[in-house]
Amino acid sequence: MVVLRAGLCPGLTEEMIQLLRANSIQTVVDFVSSDLEDIAQKCSLSYKALVAVRRVLLAQFSAFPVNGADLFEELKSSTAILPTGSPSLDQLLDSGLYTGEVTELMGAPGSGKTQVCLRIAASVSLGLKQHVLFLDSTGGFTASRLYQMLRAHAEEEEEQLEALQRIQVVRVFDIYEMLSALQELRERLSQQVVSSMGPLKIVVIDSVSAVIYPLLGGKQSEGLAIMMQLARELKTLAREFSLAVVVTNQVTRGNSAGPPKPALGRSWSFVPSTRVLLESKEVTLGKATTQRIASLAKSPRQPVGIQAELDIGSADVTPTERL
Repeated sequence: MVVLRAGLCPGLTEEMIQLLRANSIQTVVDFVSSDLEDIAQKCSLSYKALVAVRRVLLAQFSAFPVNGADLFEELKSSTAILPTGSPSLDQLLDSGLYTGEVTELMGAPGSGKTQVCLRIAASVSLGLKQHVLFLDSTGGFTASRLYQMLRAHAEEEEEQLEALQRIQVVRVFDIYEMLSALQELRERLSQQVVSSMGPLKIVVIDSVSAVIYPLLGGKQSEGLAIMMQLARELKTLAREFSLAVVVTNQVTRGNSAGPPKPALGRSWSFVPSTRVLLESKEVTLGKATTQRIASLAKSPRQPVGIQAELDIGSADVTPTERL
């Protein structure tokens, strides 16, 4: 559900929104399904203005029928596959990250989610010469670590610096800052204006759970509505502008013996097209080392359950294996 906000469509002012909220109308669905004559009387608003706003909202958010052949042709012409910088992870994902889709990396703290995100950013920027938008909501983005990754694959300092310049980092520490950054990006892409950025192919968000968790405590219904607004923004960016969207998420366990599940509940579980579980295991082979395991938890192309061993520090060492 999309929450009503100023600027969502022409005529929808902050004053109107406050009056609507006072009458328990908070989302687009609430508004378009309400009796506008009744709203006009209760809120002392112009009936004609309300009708005009509803007409725009219906045109903006209603679904229109498209035949399967057109969708398939659009898919073929717009889909690209981006390398993650990790050969075994690419193999797990059936060649890499697909544009037009949301891919989720879930795992406990210390499982390597941020490191994989940094490697993806380095791979797309250095290898494909494409621009990357990195939304950091945890403060985990480390420029020095990213620079290490770039130096490991590019000898020329000029090439390393150019790759760094293609990665734009925006720090967002609450859901409203994140939504604002994504909506601003969508507006720029719609107008074909990306300011200092060049051709953008991927948006990385580390992490979604950090900004959504605080909303799911008290007024849970409002928190769920905002969470699904974020989901809609991500899917719209991926689909309409042929971007790959990568997000990180925490995990929960129903019981100590059960497998880890993505955080944020059932509603969020349907948002990503592909989901990868990252886990770290301590291995003693002469000396204690940390082994990183990536398991495919959801995919439209590959069988669920296949795994890959990752060496986040340097290069991958073990190809994908079937469980």
